[in-house]
Amino acid sequence: MIKPKYFLFLFFIISTCFAFAQSDSTKNRGTVRIAKPKQDSVYIKAEMKFQQFQIGNKNNKQQPTIQSNNVIAPFPLISSYSTPFDYTLFFNKNSQIEPYELAEKITDTIRIQIKILDNGKAYYHDATPLMMLNGVPAYYNKQMNAYKLDAIHYRCMEVLKQITQWKPAYILITSQEKFKRQTVIKAKKKKLSATGVLTIIFSTVPFEE
Repeated sequence: MIKPKYFLFLFFIISTCFAFAQSDSTKNRGTVRIAKPKQDSVYIKAEMKFQQFQIGNKNNKQQPTIQSNNVIAPFPLISSYSTPFDYTLFFNKNSQIEPYELAEKITDTIRIQIKILDNGKAYYHDATPLMMLNGVPAYYNKQMNAYKLDAIHYRCMEVLKQITQWKPAYILITSQEKFKRQTVIKAKKKKLSATGVLTIIFSTVPFEE
């Protein structure tokens, strides 16, 4: 049989342990930890807008311009892609950009001027001038008044070079001809040169649908 003084000592130990456990449990239950989302993906959205169309390939004011609403814009000739060409799908398949390459930015936008001659020959020009520093492409940052290393511009240009064939822009021109004493209206394709801007947006946050 337990003596009264030992019973009191045992009761004190049990009560203390229970109180500590209850306090610790309350502390753990009252703490809610929210993990930060891991930014391990880069989302890409690309849009091409051809805005200038003209007859011939020379850049001078004497070349007549054509209204864009009457023109079929150029598009890449790639067998695995349908018309209209999906530039977003193309860059998502061929660009492998890691989050760290955005230099801690949420988004980065690349603009490339594209000119397609009436024979389908393509010219690409990055709207942001680049130069090579120790073998790495760099662009001029006006705010920092210095050149900043950035390989994304260069890699976008390399992806575009995978497009080896383009269907040039054209417009349908109608003409009247006589056939068996009847007037027949025929439509002929007139190929044009086209100039536009390809905008590519890289983001660590998914785009809204």
